[in-house]
Amino acid sequence: MEINLQDLTQEQQEQLKKQIIAEEKEKREKIRKEREEYKRLVEEAVTRNFERLQKASEELAKVKTEVFNDLSTLIKLKGEIYGVPVDKQFSHTFTDKQGYSVVVGSRIMDSFDDTVHVGIEKIKGYLKTIVTGEKAIIEDILDTLLKKDKNGNMKANRVLELRKLAEKINNEAFLDGVKIIEDAYKPLKSKVFIDCYYKDPETGEKKYVPLTMTGV
Repeated sequence: MEINLQDLTQEQQEQLKKQIIAEEKEKREKIRKEREEYKRLVEEAVTRNFERLQKASEELAKVKTEVFNDLSTLIKLKGEIYGVPVDKQFSHTFTDKQGYSVVVGSRIMDSFDDTVHVGIEKIKGYLKTIVTGEKAIIEDILDTLLKKDKNGNMKANRVLELRKLAEKINNEAFLDGVKIIEDAYKPLKSKVFIDCYYKDPETGEKKYVPLTMTGV
């Protein structure tokens, strides 16, 4: 029901005003308490789950160390028995009769020393000597092959393509530039990783066992 203020006495208007103010205050207080309760629940949930995740991380790190130490013995033994330089191998895969496999190794990051720039400049110097109609085509190809990633490094697989192009063109300066780039390649090992997978008994499909939070 609508209330016409003109129909109310001065005293009634004052009472209505106080009632509205009290209701607004009560509403604000309710909101404040609800927000405080929400923050309390967040505080409890974060503390509770952080501790659980921290324990899981510590346990996974412990298992990772134990597995790596266990398989390191086999890696060394493999090198001795088969006479291969295992220290230059970036990953090792061990598989049992059931089709269970464990892979240990290091991810590889492409990296070059500063002489790579000498090789690039030598190739660019070769480009300046081209006067044929193929110059634009070769420039486009080289722009792609010499393109650097966000870390300022070339991709190792592009160097292989560069080598093929150099051998096709067969120019001494170009070939030397590519050789300098190849010699400048100094791959970096990342932290040790461990993967494990198995073969599905029904489909024979390789299935990885998730070892990260995103993979679970």
